Amino acid sequence: MVSSVSSNLPSSPSRRAGVSSTFSLISVFHVLVLLFSCSTDSPLVSAQHDFTSNLTDISGTWSSGSGAVLTGSGFANPVNFSFTYPKTAGISMSFTNDGFWEEAQYRFVSNGSRPNCVKAIVLWQHGRYTFENNGSLTMQPIKADGRIQVQDPCAAQTSMITYYYQPGLYQSWQIFNDVHHNTYNLQLQAFDNALFPRLYLVARPPNMLPTIQLSSNSTKRKRSLSEDNVAPNNEGLWKRWYGAWAS
Repeated sequence: MVSSVSSNLPSSPSRRAGVSSTFSLISVFHVLVLLFSCSTDSPLVSAQHDFTSNLTDISGTWSSGSGAVLTGSGFANPVNFSFTYPKTAGISMSFTNDGFWEEAQYRFVSNGSRPNCVKAIVLWQHGRYTFENNGSLTMQPIKADGRIQVQDPCAAQTSMITYYYQPGLYQSWQIFNDVHHNTYNLQLQAFDNALFPRLYLVARPPNMLPTIQLSSNSTKRKRSLSEDNVAPNNEGLWKRWYGAWAS
């Protein structure tokens, strides 16, 4: 094709060489685009994180790994301070189209100096989420409803449950079409650049508890932790917990 187009151009050697080179570059570019679009090496074949379509794309219930951890009535009851433990650890998040969000986590935290003292942590909270103009995603929980339970076999009080309040900031997020799992997955990037485990879309519409405040503003605690042991809104503690979960 390049030679046939070139033959109709004026016979100036320099011009003929320049046009031929230009068409060669265009042809190479088209070939590369075609090869890239046909590649099947990566299962992540599409990504959507356009601000104008966020509220549609992110709606639903998302869960990591085997999907054992799910938001909704089967995980936490904030009114009576109770959790139902899933079979395996994981994380789940749910989003509605009108700005409501729910989070459920079940994870383990190891102890390097005492290997037999592995903590089990379950937490739940819900509230509102916002897409910021800079592309970040923020969560504002309902302060009275968040719950966290820590089970530590080496502590004087082995099972403790209390209120939990941790606003969330994710500097970026992306939704991929995962052809291996035949579903979408959600990749969140935390404020410190750490990547969360990928969350797979498991339900749409989302499975969630009612989005209103479910409990009173009472500061009463059930088998409460001392302030030295739990500071759920402490950024340093949250980073350590997240580090253990992500490792």
